[in-house]
Amino acid sequence: MSHPTSDTVEVTQWIRETAHPLGVVEADAPLSDLNPLAERVDAVVVAGVGMTTRAGHELSTAVHRVLRILVERKGFRALALLDDEIVVAAMDEYTRTGAGNPRELLQDAWIPWRNAETLAVLEWVRDFNRTHRDDPLRLFGLTSEAAKPSHYAQVSAFVEAVAPQRLGELSSHYDPIVTAHRLGEHIQRANGTHPGRPFVDHAKDALALVESLPDATERKPAALAAARLIVRYHEFSTASGRRDFAAEAADAADRIADWHDRTGHHIVYWEGVSNTAVAERLTVAAMSQEFPTTGSLLRKRFGAGYLSLAVGFDHGEVRADLAIPAPSEDFADTVLDLPERESYLLDLRNPPAGAVRRWLHQPSKFRLIIGTYNPRHDADHYIAGAGLGDWFDILLRIRTITPTHPLDPAH
Repeated sequence: MSHPTSDTVEVTQWIRETAHPLGVVEADAPLSDLNPLAERVDAVVVAGVGMTTRAGHELSTAVHRVLRILVERKGFRALALLDDEIVVAAMDEYTRTGAGNPRELLQDAWIPWRNAETLAVLEWVRDFNRTHRDDPLRLFGLTSEAAKPSHYAQVSAFVEAVAPQRLGELSSHYDPIVTAHRLGEHIQRANGTHPGRPFVDHAKDALALVESLPDATERKPAALAAARLIVRYHEFSTASGRRDFAAEAADAADRIADWHDRTGHHIVYWEGVSNTAVAERLTVAAMSQEFPTTGSLLRKRFGAGYLSLAVGFDHGEVRADLAIPAPSEDFADTVLDLPERESYLLDLRNPPAGAVRRWLHQPSKFRLIIGTYNPRHDADHYIAGAGLGDWFDILLRIRTITPTHPLDPAH
């Protein structure tokens, strides 16, 4: 076991003296403990709120509370989500008009959003918009339309109508790969449950099958479009190795800036810390990826008008069968841990000179839990490339987390 250095002892003392304690981290809890945050965002145009895992209940509800105080107290009027623009537009329609079923809408959302905690956010936005019809909170997505299970069904229905004898062939390609919409292909590989053949190859063979069929009905162009969307989904997935994180970051930043330019809205950008952190080159160790973050591009665009807020934790559970231990001693997280304080808010800007400033700006490892997390390799799950004070302006720290609550599609 390593021993604290004089610098880390000084940093820990600074945290104890400076950090603002938080109350119960539940979505509907009073917001008075977040007053220090409200006091620090007067010049903020875009607030990037990044989590170190999307699977923690307390982290999700903490973000919900941050969203509430920014919307209710500071006039923020847009929420940007890194998800399919079509899906988020349907969420926006629900929150403004009540059209649609939010549980069903979330079944088409990115897998980490499909939980009761996200549903609670949508229902709160709907309630807020009922009383702010002329000044609603808007939602918008940051990625182009992606394939969904309904697209596979659309292609299958076309094949069944024009060439039923080939439906079994199509199913042999689609049945294995539609599972990626419940559990990503890269996670299936990490878990040892992947069927073997790359999903994109199945998708391309399915497209070739559809292309070979006669133009028997006016439904073929739509079926072809759906089959091509399915190919793109798998061709540029994390598992394919062709996913361009830098291009995605730039596109997300452009969409956020464009929304602000068109509407004048102040925007909450809710994502993971690997997207919201301000970093010219961020390393995600578990994925062997390095890229400029959306947060860094927003900082260039808005300057101090972009706020980077991280929501992190020390240990806990993200599933009933998956516990996350306290982080490795070489992680910055260990210095942040105050056993006597379950949660706190810490402003990382304008630190005192000396040990605290050195520590905040020295290259660090900061815990990040992604879908392929394996507790046997816990020490490999972090971001790196700069220091906490370079990445984040404010840190919201929760010591212990429990799992989010998956939605039951049947309800």
